[in-house]
Amino acid sequence: MKADIQFHDGLSTSCPALAPVANSSSPSSSVTLPARSAAAVRALPKIKLALLLLVLALISAELLCRFVMGLGDPPLYQADPETEYLLQPSKTYYRFHNRFSVNRYSMRADDFPPQKSSGNELRVMVIGDSVVYGGVRIDQSQISTEILKRNLERQFRVPVVVANASAKGWGPPDELAYLKRFGSFDADVLVLELSSHDYEDTPSFTPTVGVSPAYPDKKPRLALADLFDTYLRSQLGLSDSDPVLINRTYTDLDITRCRNAERDIFRLARAHHAKVALVQHLSLPELTGIYQAGYAANQRVAKEENVPYVDDADELRSELKSGHSPFYPGDFLHPNRLGQEALSHALEHAVNLALKSN
Repeated sequence: MKADIQFHDGLSTSCPALAPVANSSSPSSSVTLPARSAAAVRALPKIKLALLLLVLALISAELLCRFVMGLGDPPLYQADPETEYLLQPSKTYYRFHNRFSVNRYSMRADDFPPQKSSGNELRVMVIGDSVVYGGVRIDQSQISTEILKRNLERQFRVPVVVANASAKGWGPPDELAYLKRFGSFDADVLVLELSSHDYEDTPSFTPTVGVSPAYPDKKPRLALADLFDTYLRSQLGLSDSDPVLINRTYTDLDITRCRNAERDIFRLARAHHAKVALVQHLSLPELTGIYQAGYAANQRVAKEENVPYVDDADELRSELKSGHSPFYPGDFLHPNRLGQEALSHALEHAVNLALKSN
């Protein structure tokens, strides 16, 4: 005798009526998983492998950014009600493997006491903007003020201190505010560095520190975050324009404020018994004869105040004629290592003129 057995899929078959039923707990039996669950189990090792590869890629990218590119340690700033912002004092950074040291006075310079250590010490204070500041792409030893220090030590055979009071984006009113607060540090000579655009560069006091990636106020946790925030975010259109770099419309009042600040810098330095000089740094278009209005305006103030002045045009033009650009690619203002060397010679010339002046 046979009995029909109905399965869940509607198919039927027959078997002997007295045939024994298989024991579901038998070791030979197996559980069949639904097809979707089985596929998920098979995909699990691939997902784990993909996640592992992603983690390894991120770790590799972090190490590349930090140890090969030299990211993750940008100079930090603090907001200031008078100078807009200052470098955070007493810190040393390594950016692109270049040393960037900030002393207790928020200068890009080694520390020194506020007054001279000896009677024969020569002190020079250079005050300016991003040109003197030098940027993070140049090691501290290769910026113009450090080269100037070494050259003056060779020339005069005495201890020399060169104070570098500068920050990117500063104009004459910012520089005057710094001088009013900190003084001239017992300087024998104060050299004011200006470019033609400083003719009208007044502070805006737009919130910048901790807002613009160019002016961070705290160290990034990851070098990858540094790369993204500082270099990639604006390129990808994921951030607003840098508030410091927004094109502003300047007025006659701005121009007057800058000229008055230039005069006051010279007068205040002299009141502190320092001799003074002006150094003008030329942009690439100006080296070809396309001078901006500020070039003559800055010199006019120096003449009115009986201040000797020089520029770095001759040496910059000489470098260009030799086929070596003293500027960074795509940047017509900021001097690279060759440009910083040329600027140091202009500063040295200005110091010597000042020392010979009344």
